[in-house]
Amino acid sequence: MKNSLIIVSFITIAWYNVAELTVLIQVFFKRHSGWYYWALMVATYGIFIHDLGTFFKFYHITNIDILDTILAWSGWVMMVTGQSLVLYSRLHLVVHASWKRWVLVMIIVDGILMHISTGVLTFLTNVSSDPTRWKGPYSVVERIQVTVFFIQEVILSAIYIWRTSGMLRSEGPLFIAHENARGARGRKVLLHTIGINIFIICLEITLIALEFSGLYDIQTSYKGAVYSVKLKLEFSILNQLMNLVKGRLAGTSTTQSKSYANTRPTNRSHLRTGLRDNEEGLPAGAYSRMEDSVAITVTPANEIKLQDLKADAVLKTTTTEVRFEVADNDSVDSGIRGKDLRRSSSENSIIHH
Repeated sequence: MKNSLIIVSFITIAWYNVAELTVLIQVFFKRHSGWYYWALMVATYGIFIHDLGTFFKFYHITNIDILDTILAWSGWVMMVTGQSLVLYSRLHLVVHASWKRWVLVMIIVDGILMHISTGVLTFLTNVSSDPTRWKGPYSVVERIQVTVFFIQEVILSAIYIWRTSGMLRSEGPLFIAHENARGARGRKVLLHTIGINIFIICLEITLIALEFSGLYDIQTSYKGAVYSVKLKLEFSILNQLMNLVKGRLAGTSTTQSKSYANTRPTNRSHLRTGLRDNEEGLPAGAYSRMEDSVAITVTPANEIKLQDLKADAVLKTTTTEVRFEVADNDSVDSGIRGKDLRRSSSENSIIHH
């Protein structure tokens, strides 16, 4: 009786969070499309379906073992891998390196191996004619998959902690060219990101501890509640990070023709750009990164008057190439994805001898 109350309590928490997330997601997105949106939807309804199968099984609502098993397993797949894809879909906010693709490879490989192996043994222990013989192997694989997904979630959270910590130390890409992001607001968002991801790791630790304690029934229902809380936290913090980037870019378009301040002088400027608004309402133009930029101040040629040129003066012209790289984003027109748009700007100055 005591376990029944605990189980239904966790299921109730999970379903409440699913209902709240459904409203938040539909209100937040202007257009219901894109990787981020669908990853959120899959993860959210995966929680509901998983706990629905758990509820049917523990309380013998249907007495159809195959239905309960299908619901619990399919919901678990959507919930676990879907949530990892939510984090990956916004990883470009803090990571711009090429190794980011290996994070996606990790998510896919872990999902295929763990979901299939666990799924087969789940069906054998629930609907086969002799389920007892499969309980031992299932228990082993269950602990392995919980450990693997625990490590995967820790890696994803650790990446966000690592990258945002670096931004706090050096005022990295999110702080370029927008003064509003340098103050308390930007620092608060980054500290919030670090704190939330540390808390998520702590939740994962309680989940794996419950698994190894042998309390299978409680752990199964607790998992849905934990994932629903994690998804709400991740949805909140990822939106704050996105809004911080959006705020920075609001100032980027007005400063490009004048100067790139507080940047590292290099030979080339890389701006990742989109040519139309994406699904979250980010402005067209650079919205993902500014890896390197050129610290220059442009003086239009028509501002240099002939009377300023004295007999001993030399007119010096410096040409700087700025390279625009089109982002690999859902919102970018397919016709221009992957192309490079180049432009040159000239700086004129007068040197008097």
